[in-house]
Amino acid sequence: MESSWFKKTAPKKNANFLIEDEGGQVQSKGIESKTLNAFHIISLSEGFDLSPLFEEKKREEKEEMRFATTESATTVMSKLEEVAKSGKFSVKKSGDESSLRLQGNEAGRKGKLGIAAELFAVTPSFLVVEVKKSSGDTLEYNQFCSNELRPALRDIVWRSAAGHSFPA
Repeated sequence: MESSWFKKTAPKKNANFLIEDEGGQVQSKGIESKTLNAFHIISLSEGFDLSPLFEEKKREEKEEMRFATTESATTVMSKLEEVAKSGKFSVKKSGDESSLRLQGNEAGRKGKLGIAAELFAVTPSFLVVEVKKSSGDTLEYNQFCSNELRPALRDIVWRSAAGHSFPA
């Protein structure tokens, strides 16, 4: 098959978005997001997740979450930045603008909490966002996700990777 969906690595594509700045000027900005092929999408399914066979973590000790959205990459990134600023995090963007890192300003039980967010384009208008704990305490990460991140993202989340909307 010649479709890029069935190849091991799909080519990166630029997505153009119209951005309105504070002065009301509209600019076209290209954001390169990583694309997912069929194998990546299948591996996101909880039914095909083989990690419980190799890891002994409890279900409530999740160190990552995924959600899907039909919002633009710019909207998702700005929403994550808003959450970071209200949650006392500093923000570091990557060069390709498809990922960002939140670093806690205060040390917790196991150092500063670090969170990495990465955007993947399934189609130009449908993104999967993966948010992972990169450093710090898992309990603090789960509390941050439950109390701050999920409520703040509720309006842009289409469905979770498990096929359910986020709870209140």
